[in-house]
Amino acid sequence: MLREFLRLAVYVPVDEASAGSGLAVASAIAVQEILRVFSEFEFAGSVGTYRAVAEISSGAETFVPTDDSVPVHGVASIASTVPSARLVTYIPADTPGKDVDRMISELVSAHRWEHPVIEVDRVSLWMPS
Repeated sequence: MLREFLRLAVYVPVDEASAGSGLAVASAIAVQEILRVFSEFEFAGSVGTYRAVAEISSGAETFVPTDDSVPVHGVASIASTVPSARLVTYIPADTPGKDVDRMISELVSAHRWEHPVIEVDRVSLWMPS
């Protein structure tokens, strides 16, 4: 049976030492901080009979800061590439919007980047009967 969810993805920087294996990425301080915020909201990662469900993957972010930006990494007008992690969790679609907004505000507060990349979209997950 299909059930509707919001999929929330957050991209966070990780240090070079954490960029290697999946377990190293999962233990990065920035990743742990986002997981802490997820855990403060009972609905985050609430999938069937499981709680605190999150996916963590490693990658790289590339960007060119403008003169008006205050980047954590890089300098204005020069392309930068930094190791990053993508954290994904699922939120039941019937969760009140004000609660989701409150969680996103907490994520932004906990994030190191000037403009955190946070994606929210609707998905259907297959759930056992």
